[in-house]
Amino acid sequence: MPQKRRAPVRQSTAERIRHVSRARREKAKEELSRNILQAAGALFLKHGYEGISMRQIAEKIGYSATTIYRHYENKDDLLFAIVYEGFVKFNQALGKASKVSGDPLSRLKSVCAAYVMFGLKNPIYYQLMFMQRFDFLFEKRSAQQAPMIASFEVMQQIVTEAIQTGRLKRGDPETTSTVLWAVGHGITSLAIADPKRFSKRRLEEIMQVTMQMILSGLVDARR
Repeated sequence: MPQKRRAPVRQSTAERIRHVSRARREKAKEELSRNILQAAGALFLKHGYEGISMRQIAEKIGYSATTIYRHYENKDDLLFAIVYEGFVKFNQALGKASKVSGDPLSRLKSVCAAYVMFGLKNPIYYQLMFMQRFDFLFEKRSAQQAPMIASFEVMQQIVTEAIQTGRLKRGDPETTSTVLWAVGHGITSLAIADPKRFSKRRLEEIMQVTMQMILSGLVDARR
């Protein structure tokens, strides 16, 4: 005998209100956390680690220090959250750039360009991630370093593929990737320090010449 289909259970008005209220609170919490990170990042960069307090960060966004402590245990925790979020975004940008083409050299150029553009679009993140010394933040957080490691691995995986398929000369993928990383960092650092001289068009020209120079020494001429 066929079973009768049960009518869908409808949410009560009270349940819908609770659901909407919970979603609204979560959204407000995320927005506040984002505002805290943005304000703190700018202050860390301007005044240095020792030059700011949780109270100053709170005043910057118009809240009490108690509010900040509800989200972050202390200044170290807050700074790590900024750097961690920066690496998550950075890794996402490189990962997206690595999928533009099946050709490893095209993908490599795309990732290098994405590296520089991330720094220009997110100068606070970039400077805190790569231009400040916050080694102490990672001593007790080795389990949370996945985004930092993954961002470098994006480039190294493409370099490895290019070597294995004969598109690049044989060599150590890690060394080659480090050289490319260092070049990208140099260009990005200069552009952040002197944005008037390094316009977007100028940077595109510089990146094109840079990749031509580097790859001319790395590409296997036999392929």
